[in-house]
Amino acid sequence: MTGDLSTRDSQHPARTTGKRRQRVLLIYPIQIKPDSFFGFVLPPLGLERIAAHLESFVDVKIMDLRFEGENWIESATAFAPDFIGVSVKSTMYAHRSYFIADRLRAAFPQTRIVLGGLHASSIPEEAARHCDFVVIGEGEETFAELVHNGKPREEIAGLCFIDAGGLPVCTPPRPLRENMDDLLPPARHLRRTHYQYAAAGMIPMDLLETSRGCDRYCPFCSPAVLHRGRWRAHSPEYVVGEVKRIAALGAKYVMLTDDNFSGDLDRAKRISELIIATGIRIAYFCFLRPFVGRMDVKRAMVEAGFVMLSYGAESPNPEQLKRYGKGFTDPKNFIATVNREWHDAGARYIGNSFVFGDPFESAADLERLGDYARDLDPTYIEPLYSQPFPGTRYREELARRGLLNDRSWDDFTEGRLLIKHPEIDEAGLLAKRVRMWLRFFSPRKIAGAFRVPLYLHEVVGIPVRIVLRYMKVCDYSMFGCILEDKFYLHHKRAMLREYLTDHINGFTDTERDMTPFVDAFTDMIGLGRIKRALGKRSIAVEIVDGGHIVTRFLAEFDNGCLGRLRVGLDLPSADHSVRIRLDDVIDFISGRDILKIAALARTGGLLLAQLASRALAWVFLR
Repeated sequence: MTGDLSTRDSQHPARTTGKRRQRVLLIYPIQIKPDSFFGFVLPPLGLERIAAHLESFVDVKIMDLRFEGENWIESATAFAPDFIGVSVKSTMYAHRSYFIADRLRAAFPQTRIVLGGLHASSIPEEAARHCDFVVIGEGEETFAELVHNGKPREEIAGLCFIDAGGLPVCTPPRPLRENMDDLLPPARHLRRTHYQYAAAGMIPMDLLETSRGCDRYCPFCSPAVLHRGRWRAHSPEYVVGEVKRIAALGAKYVMLTDDNFSGDLDRAKRISELIIATGIRIAYFCFLRPFVGRMDVKRAMVEAGFVMLSYGAESPNPEQLKRYGKGFTDPKNFIATVNREWHDAGARYIGNSFVFGDPFESAADLERLGDYARDLDPTYIEPLYSQPFPGTRYREELARRGLLNDRSWDDFTEGRLLIKHPEIDEAGLLAKRVRMWLRFFSPRKIAGAFRVPLYLHEVVGIPVRIVLRYMKVCDYSMFGCILEDKFYLHHKRAMLREYLTDHINGFTDTERDMTPFVDAFTDMIGLGRIKRALGKRSIAVEIVDGGHIVTRFLAEFDNGCLGRLRVGLDLPSADHSVRIRLDDVIDFISGRDILKIAALARTGGLLLAQLASRALAWVFLR
């Protein structure tokens, strides 16, 4: 659709089509790389929520281009839509979304093109150049009015468009919905049969929205721009109804869309209690604000399945925390206490996120961040590059100070320096991030990664073979390779060498003890019989390079149990010792080459080879 909107029924955007019901096509346009964020491929829940509020008076179809072939335009043409909505959610994929919108305008000159989503809502004047209308903020009511009520466009709240003079016009913002339970459940029934939402294509996944917004207004948070510092929530009963619907579709792994699941702790506890009462076993990943105490809430959440959690630690610097408006200024004691309490409650993944590379964070603070974060004792850290998203107060501040780099929206991903740091360039920041991962991942932290696979099998009921295959697919996440930018994957061999030669022996005795969870994991993969056969013996694996021992792994067995598994050069002698070349270890870890088992046998490690081959047989089983 080209030309001036004012000449094309702009006063009545919902044009009539005789007796035929109008048709609305909703498109999710982006192509997320398969190894992004633990291989999660998640449904377009925002489009499904909009569809639910349209399908009573129009025919609705959702197309997810991640699953469509090259001929998706032909499929869209066959549907003959009157309106096409395109999600422009992620800033880093904004240009891809605009490209799809422009292509649709050329292919459907008589169809109204509507953009919406977080990025489009944050910078609607830009998005309006690629469509007829931009829906700003929550889209359920705005899109319905646009299609159905026949109001003049100037009277529809929460809309942006280009006027007859070629200038963008934004109507007043739509008031935020007060009663979230008035929203209809997402139209999940519109998913096509070949749309497979899963973790790495193996573990069925879904999205769950229990609340919107956050009562804090962190300056770098892009959703805060839309929710205006307010938190609104579904009732526990509504949420559990959603859980039942998701479970009926087969989901085993669910990610919450909430910015802050813990906005009301009594509500979080009640939701957990209701889920427990259903007997439904799903693993949930949620974002929340850290809170001290209320162990009743933490234990109920973990029992219900909320075992993967992420919250902001942001910075070790109290002045930075004040600047970010976090509400706490003693991060070491506060976050360490929160982490310890979640450990005590039984959480399996505790992620602490940090703003990485802010211009007011010193190079020295960044250098120490890995050790600092390890002392806080999360299971994982999420250091997110300083990202000045459009519409945020953070971007406005940096622009005012002249600290923004001129970068494309495509660069809003990890591994790109988007701001001007007074001490560090992009290569330097990458190097400090590498060091942070090497200093955080002590042997104890690495062994702790078994927590989630154990939960998926023992509680959720995922078969061992699937769990291990999923672990193999996601092994890139170790040392921070969970990125769109593949700098870390390309440098994985060098990182492994540096870790094994320069870092692994320098951790404390506690951090070099890998015992927790390893015994249960080896039982899970079927090594119990072998452990029993070993009786009370100890085996040392010595990694050598150039004739020198780089480090030692000491496994002590105790009648069917792995009593202890430790790392270091200062460990006692063992009943049996095996030497393995460092290059063989690096090849094996980085290349996942099952033939490297032969290297163990060549060095005399027949028993270790038997253990390893049994484990790897599971991983490579098809």
